[in-house]
Amino acid sequence: MTWNIIACESGRVADRSFDFKLNINNNFVTSDREVASEFEKFFTEIPLSTTQSLNSYPCNAESLLKENVKECNVIFTFKPVNPKDIIVAFRSLDVKKTADLWGLSVKVVSSIIDVVAPYLATIFDGCIEHGVFLDLMKHSKVIPIFKSGSTLDPNNFRPISVLPTFSKIFEKIILGQMLSYFNAHNLLHKKQFGFTKGRSTADASVELIKNVFEAWERSQDALGIFCDLSKAFDCVHHETLIRKLHHYGIRNKALNLLNSYLSNRIQRVDVNGKRSPGAPLDMGVPQGSILGPFLFLIYINDMPFFVQDKHEIVLFADDTSLIFKVKRNLPMYDD
Repeated sequence: MTWNIIACESGRVADRSFDFKLNINNNFVTSDREVASEFEKFFTEIPLSTTQSLNSYPCNAESLLKENVKECNVIFTFKPVNPKDIIVAFRSLDVKKTADLWGLSVKVVSSIIDVVAPYLATIFDGCIEHGVFLDLMKHSKVIPIFKSGSTLDPNNFRPISVLPTFSKIFEKIILGQMLSYFNAHNLLHKKQFGFTKGRSTADASVELIKNVFEAWERSQDALGIFCDLSKAFDCVHHETLIRKLHHYGIRNKALNLLNSYLSNRIQRVDVNGKRSPGAPLDMGVPQGSILGPFLFLIYINDMPFFVQDKHEIVLFADDTSLIFKVKRNLPMYDD
């Protein structure tokens, strides 16, 4: 709300209905439908181009995980859903007017949630029983938002995903049950401060400063390296994530449901009401989703184990801070 007021008073309210024009290989694309198709192609290819040079394989990631993190032998299962769960999960969502691909928004559904809750409970229970996330809940509308620089370059736009409203309700329920399980068995690493209840950027900052002061008190130099992973959420490898979920006790029907949630997702770019044909996403967790950030935390949960004990790491989602503590070399002074 604060930023909305500042944007309105300063006249910097973003106009999402401006005329798009892209320069693709020295060819100018101007029609909204063609622009939407070019954005779709660009956003779909980003994860592949970002990761193609990495020498990373799911089996290697799984081996490293098993070597450093004890496997959880408590098997997780999703609990049945009742209408009250549906209503509670829905009421916790932000009330927004932005419509999904099917024309529904949280604002619209708020007027009918009491009526449809029993039917949604039946549908979601069926999904849990069969380990399937419905295909129509995996279609997202993507809106390109201009950042800065030339408006001709698609690199200067960021994708904002609008997921189906009913998908958000189901994801909220899934997230709540998984969080309870991970917290009950202390499976999330204590160095992770992002997207975790009761922890914030302030806590991460305090942890970082504490590590620096501890190094100073021990007559050590503290060398900080701050990493921001490129397209982190978009580059999550699905098979690697599934193997890690299995390691943490998510198996059988529960694992099938999450595998179904990740696979065969479709995104369609919307430009001034004109939409692209739709492209499948083979990598990444859904941007703008309820469950995506938590799945990303699981994906990188074993990262702190690779940092030696004498050094420190502080994580806030995809922002990684490394503190290397080294023995201080005191300078020699001549008389």
